[in-house]
Amino acid sequence: MTERKFVKKIMQNPVYLAITGIIGAVLLFFLVLYLAVPSYRFDESEPFHGEFVFNPYQEVDSNKFDNPIYIDFRSNSIENHGVNAYEYGFAMTGTRFLCLGYKEVRKMDYPFLQSIHYKQYNLDQLNKTARLVAPAHPSKGFKKGEFTNLDHYRVIEALSDNDNSLYYWDIALSNGHRSNIIASGEKSGFTTACLSDDEPESIYKSLETGNSYGIRFKNNLNEVPVLECVTLKNDTISISVSEKAKEIRFIGQNAVTKQTVENSNHAFYIFKNDDSYIRTEIEFEDGNMLYLNPIVRHQYQYFFDQDHAFVMKGRTYLMWAVYIIVVVAYIRFLVVKIKYKNKKSC
Repeated sequence: MTERKFVKKIMQNPVYLAITGIIGAVLLFFLVLYLAVPSYRFDESEPFHGEFVFNPYQEVDSNKFDNPIYIDFRSNSIENHGVNAYEYGFAMTGTRFLCLGYKEVRKMDYPFLQSIHYKQYNLDQLNKTARLVAPAHPSKGFKKGEFTNLDHYRVIEALSDNDNSLYYWDIALSNGHRSNIIASGEKSGFTTACLSDDEPESIYKSLETGNSYGIRFKNNLNEVPVLECVTLKNDTISISVSEKAKEIRFIGQNAVTKQTVENSNHAFYIFKNDDSYIRTEIEFEDGNMLYLNPIVRHQYQYFFDQDHAFVMKGRTYLMWAVYIIVVVAYIRFLVVKIKYKNKKSC
């Protein structure tokens, strides 16, 4: 009886009916929004492998090493370089992406829970309107396991204000996803050095190819030592910096430190047969640090990115068809039930 009176009250009161309609429309909007995301298939990940080794610094002119361009991609100072950037996302999960060189701002997001399918779909959509898309402060909005499969990005914001996501970067690299570091947040002492010309496309290309490195500085950025060279001859990696370093650490698969060189401005590392990648951290006595992009193995003479994430069209269409049938059936059920109750109450 109470239920009948409640339904009748709603049907007879225009205000209640309007509120119910609005709530129903909002719920339907979010339902359609979430259900419209396609289903992805992620290929089984594997470490970098092959007989070839790629060094992202191999073709950089020595003048570029001596005069790096320091850019904080979260500062208004990027406008001085012609670069534009914005942070995408307003999900409660904290999932965010840093979009560089964008043509338009994406306004659609999934505000509640997000699985890896939603994050991958957002990445794919953002790539259509931005030159580069980077997972932003990953430890705050992503699960570690998601970087085993998440694909279609070339840069990652591994260091930023109140966030250290270097381990997330290593998870991606350990699973064969080529990604280069972005460090941002000058107020917290992070910035990125680009070994490029001071114009937008050159800067984007620098990040994309890995002709850049991350910096953590303690006081004055201009006092931070610079990277002088990174060479790979046969199987020997050679690294030089402008001042003596406290430690030069070579880090490989699964974030394992493979070798440490102390109190030197020069270091060598033999790239072993079982090394999938090697990235380098250079720490100085005053706390300044350089984070170099990885040297990685690859299968073919010309290095190109493998595609690990695919939209499953058949499964997606079937899933959409099932959802539509269920939603239509449920709406029809509610309409019939309301009509029946109204008829019975008369």
